[in-house]
Amino acid sequence: MTDGATDASDDAAGTRAACVVRSLEELLVEETVDPERGHVFRPLTTGVADGESPEHAVRQAFADLLGVELEWVTELGTYGGVRVLEASADQSWLYDDDGFTVFDPESGETTRLTWLHREDFEKYGETLEPPGLLDAL
Repeated sequence: MTDGATDASDDAAGTRAACVVRSLEELLVEETVDPERGHVFRPLTTGVADGESPEHAVRQAFADLLGVELEWVTELGTYGGVRVLEASADQSWLYDDDGFTVFDPESGETTRLTWLHREDFEKYGETLEPPGLLDAL
């Protein structure tokens, strides 16, 4: 593949998977803060268990965290060792808010998700991980 992606059959790329969900030119991204780089954004990313497909892993992550089912799941490629897929979500509420915070009572962790316009990454210098993904979108 070109555009920064590596071959999807790369054996080293099976441990993490991410899923891009779009609303026109906006991307649903998880917001994290890195002490050195500031705000860093990435599609919702999850681990992939041995014997589990990346598609199943991201479907399960969206169901567990947000209670939504994914539709039209397709593979975009592997970027920085992360298998990246793209899909749409079946619940309209996901597209209604600018962003939201999800609390996991089992782990005590919160996840901040927000919609960012693709141009925000270029205009404001925001970082989208994994490297190379923004160019492919």
